[in-house]
Amino acid sequence: MFKKIIPFSIIMVLLAFLVTSCFHDKSSGMDKSTGKTNELMIITNTKDQWNGNLGDTLRTFFEQEMLGLPQAEPIFTTFNVAEKKFNKTFKKLHSIFIANIDPSVKTTMLEVKRDLWTAPQQVIKISAPNQEEFYKKFNEYKETFLRLYLDLEIERTNKYFGMASSVPMRNQLKKKFGISLDVPGGFYVGREAKNFIWLRQSIHKTKQDIEIGILIYQIPYNDTNLFHPNRILQIRDSITHDYVHGELPGTYVAVSRDFIPTISERTANYVTDFAVETRGLWHLVNDFMGGPFLSYTIVTPDGTKVLTLDGYVYNPSGMKRNFVRQLEAIFYTLEFVE
Repeated sequence: MFKKIIPFSIIMVLLAFLVTSCFHDKSSGMDKSTGKTNELMIITNTKDQWNGNLGDTLRTFFEQEMLGLPQAEPIFTTFNVAEKKFNKTFKKLHSIFIANIDPSVKTTMLEVKRDLWTAPQQVIKISAPNQEEFYKKFNEYKETFLRLYLDLEIERTNKYFGMASSVPMRNQLKKKFGISLDVPGGFYVGREAKNFIWLRQSIHKTKQDIEIGILIYQIPYNDTNLFHPNRILQIRDSITHDYVHGELPGTYVAVSRDFIPTISERTANYVTDFAVETRGLWHLVNDFMGGPFLSYTIVTPDGTKVLTLDGYVYNPSGMKRNFVRQLEAIFYTLEFVE
């Protein structure tokens, strides 16, 4: 990213995960689930339904833009299979949504199944006598559907990170911050200070290297104002101004506030009781680099410090969604240890 990095020789698990991923869930004894990351298969009774209003409704929702990215990328990439072609191969995929609209259905029914045919897998099915009844049920629960599919993506990614995480890095973070975090092999320490560490990972590409970075820092907790969105960004800018610099003199990372608005909100879905999730863009001051970032700000269990896990992506010529989702998955492995 900011300095030319010699690419490491081991193929990064993250890069492999971008193409196609599958694994065997030994704990359940079920067959492995397959499919690309952030991919959702939607089953309809006919192709005409998919090409009509029903398909438009499902695509509009599941392919809505992922927040905090510099270009439009959907939360999920969807594809359709008609009911008559839904065979054993398709049943292996990890995320499946079934829209069953059949006049013989007497009562609209919602079914949510985990690990139905493979593991891990999330299958959601709505059976309705007509599209009007389908839409009622779908609109009532669609946000829950989205959360279930997102949680599955995090779970699948974390299984990979758990298998490929760096033990020395985990030990270093445990000693420094009292946390456990599954950071995949290939990350190295770019810079370190008393309450700060910068982890970097470079994926070599022919035209342009990709960099994924993780910033971890903590400050004393003395005011609830530390969780105000503006304060979170001010602290981030202060940290990156001091420690995250570019190759050229006078260059440092800062939050981009002009291109798209930064999104900061409390989330009840994180691994702690309270967290503020922030998504936005960063740029390199006095240079021409930038990309998305994602952070989680929380209070440590003893109530004395505010800890922030912050990840960024630099991939100027490519898509960023999957890399941001992988950073999110890493951050969801957080545990506090004694």
